[in-house]
Amino acid sequence: MSQFYTVKPEWLGATAYVIAGGPSVRQQRLGMLAGRRVIVVNSSYEAFPDADICFFTDNRWWVDHWKRPGMLAFKGRVFTVCHAAAGERLHRMRRIYPPPGLADAPDTLATQRTSLQGAMNLAVHLGVRRIVLLGADMGRAPDGTSHHHAPHKFPNLPGNESWDLQMAQFRTIVEPLKARGVDVVNTSPDSRLPWWPKKLLSEVV
Repeated sequence: MSQFYTVKPEWLGATAYVIAGGPSVRQQRLGMLAGRRVIVVNSSYEAFPDADICFFTDNRWWVDHWKRPGMLAFKGRVFTVCHAAAGERLHRMRRIYPPPGLADAPDTLATQRTSLQGAMNLAVHLGVRRIVLLGADMGRAPDGTSHHHAPHKFPNLPGNESWDLQMAQFRTIVEPLKARGVDVVNTSPDSRLPWWPKKLLSEVV
């Protein structure tokens, strides 16, 4: 039996709302997501603790969060491709580095420089037909902040360098998503991602 978790299409035909770390989440009315299929990326579980799934890739982040009260109280499932992370509650999956932008095997995710890409791949395995992105800003807010939550202990590169590296990998996911018939909507009004239409969250719930 494989040591890796195999995802089943539990959300077949549904919409997944994926909350990333960008500052624009602070302006979103997250209460509208009650009862929806929600995946939170990294520390976004603090903003929406009722999410179905939390996804992370970095062991440094997990070491910092796995015993925090909010994570201990988190009732959703926790997925990762980090095999060094400790904890019996983790759903561990294989990792491949993009390209390709999406992994086909249901026990595997494509992700390297951004956990958001892995979370989107996970949503595809779950069988969704639409992914709605929140906090996919790919840059700093006008006030200079990099996230809607407390900064990570491992800082971003100066300016938007960290997100420039991530955007190069997001390009590898655009066509695979289209080929699978998965629509993507971006609710971050100032997002630097150019490939997906932008809408208000109120228009897609």
